Amino acid sequence: MGNAYKRFEKPLVSAVPNAVLTVPAATTAIVKSIWVANADASSTNIIVTFSPGGTGTHYLVPLEAVAPNKYVDLLAGWNAGPLVLEAADILTVTSSQSNVYVVASALLVDRS
Repeated sequence: MGNAYKRFEKPLVSAVPNAVLTVPAATTAIVKSIWVANADASSTNIIVTFSPGGTGTHYLVPLEAVAPNKYVDLLAGWNAGPLVLEAADILTVTSSQSNVYVVASALLVDRS
């Protein structure tokens, strides 16, 4: 397959975990950014988790408030760095309301 930088985007359904990225077999995903845009007039709370190998839940961002009509990169900041996910890992984003969109950017590295 070769390495490819990809964008994964999704409008979030309110109050349920939304799978944004499932890492393909024999691949490592190096996630550079997770942008969340709140297009609503009310604040929303965001939770980001991942499931190693597709099972269980590990919190990456336990709770992040996003103001009305604002956006945030959840991997930016003083302690930020890329997030490394392995084959079959699932990156999930939950929003407390609708009108919220997520875009994750990741380098998919072929390990085969």
